[in-house]
Amino acid sequence: FINHPLNKAFWIGMYAVVAFALITWRFVLPVARSLRHNLVVEKVIEEGPGVVSVIMHGRNLDRLEAEGGQFFSWRFFTRGHILVSHPYSLSAAPTKNYLRITIKNLGDHSADIINMKRGTRVFFEGPYGAFTAGRATQPHAVLIGGGVGITPLRALMDELKGAVNMDVLFRASREEDLVLREELDYLAKSSNGTIRVHYLVGPRKYHPMDAASLRKLIPRIMDADIYMCGPTPLIESVKKAAADLGVPKNRVHAEAFEFHSV
Repeated sequence: FINHPLNKAFWIGMYAVVAFALITWRFVLPVARSLRHNLVVEKVIEEGPGVVSVIMHGRNLDRLEAEGGQFFSWRFFTRGHILVSHPYSLSAAPTKNYLRITIKNLGDHSADIINMKRGTRVFFEGPYGAFTAGRATQPHAVLIGGGVGITPLRALMDELKGAVNMDVLFRASREEDLVLREELDYLAKSSNGTIRVHYLVGPRKYHPMDAASLRKLIPRIMDADIYMCGPTPLIESVKKAAADLGVPKNRVHAEAFEFHSV
């Protein structure tokens, strides 16, 4: 029965359908969408040691309906990048004509992003992810970022400002690793006290992400929505702290990245 001609035709047809769907959804539609929005690299900015921001210009980008906190898979039409898809989060809320991502050099394809030329065409898939401002249910949000994990939180700040009070905790090993610090300080200064940024610099033992430490920094953290992004150890520590503090799971929103140790 297995070798029956009709059975073979069925399986060949199934493989063809799967191949067609894969090519259509992974290549044809993303390429068509990218060409329609005409997304190209506008500028590459060095933000700190091994960290760069890529600002991209396009048209009608608001039709993507992307939100701060979400990510795209990016393909840059330049040597060493066109065949590789890079998943990077937005590091500022999207506008009609601009998108921005901020990338840390992890020693792989990310190392030569800084050398990318203006006008490089960008192909993308997305947006993806539910790490968005719409999940907030409380008038107070606590955003906790580790290292370059601050970048999607920076975009979330754009979405949340004016709607909730925010405490932003930025964990980094060194002062020079506090990327986007000027932007964070500006948002805090211009918020009339509704945004407070706490810089936690130094070894992990000086800034444990446990219940007692977090409650000392943010006395009413148990009444807030908690957004966190960074290395897995930081995420797991904050999740445990939130549970110990009695924060309901539906108010704990996490995006774990495997960055270098912070």
